[in-house]
Amino acid sequence: MRNKKKILAVFILLGFSLSILLSFTALAQSYLNQEKIPGYDQTFCFPDYMKQIINFGFATIGILALFMLAIGAYQYLMSAGNIGSAESAKATIGSALGGLILGLCAWLILNTINPD
Repeated sequence: MRNKKKILAVFILLGFSLSILLSFTALAQSYLNQEKIPGYDQTFCFPDYMKQIINFGFATIGILALFMLAIGAYQYLMSAGNIGSAESAKATIGSALGGLILGLCAWLILNTINPD
């Protein structure tokens, strides 16, 4: 009996959240920007605005990864035989490359799901 109540509660919660999501999607499609964004006209709608923000985020990921790679390379050059410093520099380079690969995979997934 308890399991039936839990399953029923999950389905009710799922239906409620799905209806809220659909209403927000309809609202986002009809949204027009109130403030003029430089380089775009006034009919710039919310999905296009979110697309520009996401593209800016991916560009930022690339720039920050390049910056961290440069810092890691500098640390590695300046380690001068210090094994601890060289390992720290290798970890910085590995983290920068990992973040870049993670950002690339996120872009590929988003672009595969909906390129628009």
